[in-house]
Amino acid sequence: MKKTFILFSILFVNFFWANSQEIITQLGSNPQLQGHYRAKHNYKSSNIAVKLPFIDDFSNYTLYPDSNKWMDNYVFINTQFAIYPPTIGVATFDALNDSGFIYPSAMTSQFPADTLTSRPIRLDSIFQPTLKALKLSDSLYFSFYFQPGGGRGNAWELLGDAPEPEDSLVLEFYSPVSQLWSYVWSTKGMPLDSIYLKTNRYFKYVIIPVNDSVNYYKNGFQFRFRNYCSLGNSTSPSTLSNCDQWNIDYVYLGVNRTKNDTSRLDLTFIEKAPSFLKNYQAMPASQFQASDLKDSLNILLSNLDVTTHTSNYKYEIYDQNNVQVHTENRGLENISSFWTSGYQTAPVHAHPPVSYNFPLAVGNKLWYEIRHIFKEGVSQDLRPENDTNRFIQNFGDYYAYDDGTAENGYGLTPAGSKLAYKFSLNKADTLVAVDMYFNPSFNNANQQYFNLTVWKDSGGYPGDTIYQSNLIMPVFEKAINKFHTYLLDRPLKLAAGSFYVGWEQTTDDNLNVGFDRNTASQNNVYYNSFGFWEISFKRGSLMIRPIFGLNFLNVNEKEKDIITFDIYPNPLSEGSLSLSLKIKGLLKEKDYQLKIINMMGAVVYQSAYQSTIDLNQLQNGVYFINIVNIKTRLQQVKKLIIAR
Repeated sequence: MKKTFILFSILFVNFFWANSQEIITQLGSNPQLQGHYRAKHNYKSSNIAVKLPFIDDFSNYTLYPDSNKWMDNYVFINTQFAIYPPTIGVATFDALNDSGFIYPSAMTSQFPADTLTSRPIRLDSIFQPTLKALKLSDSLYFSFYFQPGGGRGNAWELLGDAPEPEDSLVLEFYSPVSQLWSYVWSTKGMPLDSIYLKTNRYFKYVIIPVNDSVNYYKNGFQFRFRNYCSLGNSTSPSTLSNCDQWNIDYVYLGVNRTKNDTSRLDLTFIEKAPSFLKNYQAMPASQFQASDLKDSLNILLSNLDVTTHTSNYKYEIYDQNNVQVHTENRGLENISSFWTSGYQTAPVHAHPPVSYNFPLAVGNKLWYEIRHIFKEGVSQDLRPENDTNRFIQNFGDYYAYDDGTAENGYGLTPAGSKLAYKFSLNKADTLVAVDMYFNPSFNNANQQYFNLTVWKDSGGYPGDTIYQSNLIMPVFEKAINKFHTYLLDRPLKLAAGSFYVGWEQTTDDNLNVGFDRNTASQNNVYYNSFGFWEISFKRGSLMIRPIFGLNFLNVNEKEKDIITFDIYPNPLSEGSLSLSLKIKGLLKEKDYQLKIINMMGAVVYQSAYQSTIDLNQLQNGVYFINIVNIKTRLQQVKKLIIAR
């Protein structure tokens, strides 16, 4: 009997996982690069020549490489994708181009992807401390750290995607003499564990002598990194996405070095600064209470030198008028070498107290900039660029568990699955809208209909449904990490306590909502595929933000025009269909587009808005009629049945 039960359990679990699951995907595009694309620098118009030493630890993380040092902009400069980098900020190589989309040449076999090319470098001369010609005796070395993507640990906690053995990261040098690029170094794809288990380090260090004075000791020397990727073989277009990531940090080309040169006189932050709130990255000012604040912060600080240094740490708080309102100066403290002792453990610096209460008036929407400053306490270190770490503490009209950037996408299957995200109110308030960020999938395969839904709490799980929208679709905004605002068709009064916001989907496809891996709120994520709710174990936070307060509706009056229309007759049993369109606010018919979509998600009819259309060409069945304002992107969907 016991064996029979075990066999049944195994079969049930296998059936359940085969038919109902949470889906985590890599990004089908990079929202930050998409939105920033038109405003980026013109990298190749400048003729800047770089002098030795060449150093970049990517701590000036502004999406693209520093144009004073680099020729191109294909890699992504960020603080999100690396696991414990040597310094805050890395350059990430992946399968996305400089506009943030998967390369058009992408395929399941190996293809060239990102390139990071230095500007021409003066290897003919040394300029400091005095000007002289560069010679072999000056001992010129090139070094960097690298990390394969994917992180380490449980599969549901991984960050990014590990490159496969057939993928690679390559380093090449350019000779001004031969005017050719030459292979210097490469590594094949691997999981991070292949490095960590051997070295107990998350990044691998590479140092290379540059001793070909004939070809390289000239004005115009360059180097470049390149990666080669291969897409997965998924049969579902809604899960095909970015892959095969590498992270590069602390690129250093300089003289008077040796092959054992691994240390730097550099005191640095490792991770981006944290929120001061216990449970959220941001919350409404009207809901904030002193009890929402953490008691102290966790700050990762590192000394990359081989000797102990005296360091100074403090944080300063500025209001939105750039007026300093608080300083928490933690004074001087010794910090041992990272190479022997790891990160700073002294609580005075590693765990500073939260000592400011953020006075907020009811109804205010405020933000504060918190500047963390960590540096050598006696003299300046090598990289003052990584001595300041900033965080914006937002008290607006919304709750956010996420930090505003997506490292993955999240979805469910099969059709009918429900996703509920738990939030808690300190006092009664009015829910008026929900912000959601969706990652585009390959060929926009996640453009599927869903119902925005709100539930009451019932014993710590989603209970009765108290709101459900008409059918809506993911909307991709054209701005940096810009959420799309879905306005409720009526304000929803909620009592103090827990509530849930999420969706019910209509297809098996992955909706691919943004998933932030750098914060952990999975205990507040519930999903339901076969009649019972489960708590997610996928580490991260969904990019879903409930918005509160009638003031939001007043401020956004121009953005909340509601599209309503009627279908007659429905079901349709004759050859024509009349649509009566009623729009609140905007009345220009030319601003609207009409689509008819079948149950498979295919567009079977599309045109500018017109009040009467002939549907004789459509077969019997169920369809969705979508009318969208092409300026505001607001839309409405209704079901049509054709039964002749």
